[in-house]
Amino acid sequence: MSTSNWEQSKEQSDFHFDWKRHEAGGHDYKWLARFEGDWSEELEVIKETAQPKTWASRGKNYHKDHPDLEAEQNDLKNAGMDADQVIFRKVFEFEGVWKTMIDKLGLENSKQAFHIQYPGELLNLHIDKQYEMNDNPKNVARFFIFLEDWKPGQFLQIGTSFVQWRKGDLVWFDWPNMPHASANAGWEPRCLIQITGTMTDITKDLFLGRNKIIKIVKQA
Repeated sequence: MSTSNWEQSKEQSDFHFDWKRHEAGGHDYKWLARFEGDWSEELEVIKETAQPKTWASRGKNYHKDHPDLEAEQNDLKNAGMDADQVIFRKVFEFEGVWKTMIDKLGLENSKQAFHIQYPGELLNLHIDKQYEMNDNPKNVARFFIFLEDWKPGQFLQIGTSFVQWRKGDLVWFDWPNMPHASANAGWEPRCLIQITGTMTDITKDLFLGRNKIIKIVKQA
């Protein structure tokens, strides 16, 4: 097993790794739709209850053929970082407006979490490893749902592109291949949902652009 998560992940990726290359919009990630609704009160609760996570405590199930926690922490130490650096804060409970939102994606066997990144928190450049979720990785999709507008100092790099999102944006990226990283050097928390699961026909309709605006109505 590799002693470097980053180096082994690069070997398994088909990304070009030409960091001077600039891609056209839609290459490194794809905007699929926008959720519309008011979830501001519910989001304040999430911000207050989100629990700090490190690489070790983030809740990863490791596939036997892919780099493990030791390889991840080796990369951090070799970069001169504290292996216990907080990368973001998480909440795993989804109910009410949040369950309505993720149900719209039609994923099966999904896992989801709120990723709340406070100022000073960062997640180093990496490539995802969700191979434990399905025997065929092509059937597994990973999305970000941004819960507030982008604010200055908030960074999300996917490939060689930097995302500048709006509230409700639903974004897909090619998780087995696309390197990405995030950091918050601003003054307010950056809030998103990350959701991963096996695609259904409902999910595939999103890729065909059949649901550009998804309205979320709270239940009385």
